[in-house]
Amino acid sequence: MKQSIKIYTTLIVLLASNYSYSQIQLDRQVIGSTGGHTTGTTISLSSTVGEAVTQTLFSTSTIILTQGFQQPQLTSDSILDYEIINESCVGAKNGSIYIDNVLGCPGPYKLIIRATRDSIEIGADTLSAGDYDILVLGSSGCSYSTTLNVGLDSDENCVLKFYSGITPNGDGINDVWWIDNIELFPENTVQIFNRWGREIWFGENYDNKNVVWEGNSNSNEEMADATYFYIAKVSGKTYKGWVELTR
Repeated sequence: MKQSIKIYTTLIVLLASNYSYSQIQLDRQVIGSTGGHTTGTTISLSSTVGEAVTQTLFSTSTIILTQGFQQPQLTSDSILDYEIINESCVGAKNGSIYIDNVLGCPGPYKLIIRATRDSIEIGADTLSAGDYDILVLGSSGCSYSTTLNVGLDSDENCVLKFYSGITPNGDGINDVWWIDNIELFPENTVQIFNRWGREIWFGENYDNKNVVWEGNSNSNEEMADATYFYIAKVSGKTYKGWVELTR
């Protein structure tokens, strides 16, 4: 009986030791007929079975390693970090493409955008909805090209929208009086009046950026909390309404 217990104990010890050893031993594995591909937070590895690993692309923050003749099997998202802002409405031409980073290609970057239907170079922030061929040029002479799509937030034609509130308190929210799509109609004038009908602010070619009402008079005097009235003349049409100013 004691001999049996001793044999069983020996077997348990052997099994436990084999199990522990297997946790740290890396055996050869055939991932597939041509190897495999693994992507981590800072490294991407493409492998061909039986070939030595060689570095094919390297940057200060990311590495791609390739074995033998197997090329990196990466999608455009794993190489290119970008942001797309859709066209807001039909005819706005205010879609944008911004490049943040290209794997293995340090910036700053120059972005060349061409519509797929022609070879005309387009500004990065004046895009209509559609597909665009882009070429990103890095500071070291590297480059990357792909096709990106700019979407459409609304399939309605662009119309003006005059908001009825402004809170110029410096918090970055409603600090200026915004008029949707006014930049699409550059021939315009905007007048702001107080409740007694006196003009306090006048702007020509209102565009929400360079020419925009920030709650002050034309002499840069801060206007008090109150209801103000506007008259906007845009492309031959006149729009009237009110704006509530609250600081």
